[in-house]
Amino acid sequence: MRILIVDDESSTRSTLQRLMAKLRNAKIDTASNGADGLKLARRHWYDLIITDYHMPKMDGIDLIYNLRQEGYAIPMVLISGDPIEGYAMSAGANLFLQKPIDIDDLRTMLDRLGL
Repeated sequence: MRILIVDDESSTRSTLQRLMAKLRNAKIDTASNGADGLKLARRHWYDLIITDYHMPKMDGIDLIYNLRQEGYAIPMVLISGDPIEGYAMSAGANLFLQKPIDIDDLRTMLDRLGL
């Protein structure tokens, strides 16, 4: 399994990376903004993309929307402290997770996505 985590906060990236490593034996790549996440997603095949909403250069909604427009059908999850679940889903996210996120949230997310 290969996962891409996109978040501008290094502490969130490292926490998500650590928690996902506990749950799955996965190769995890990270990016600090949506534009770099888009480049990585175009360059590598991922089984899952987890992206924050508020980021510089390109936000998570635009990242998901662009990938969906390009035909990417892989699971994408938007995370945010803002209550924007409807907005996330309309942009093409498979799931929305409200920050702060813990290991139980990630375990439920993986189960719901069948990963």
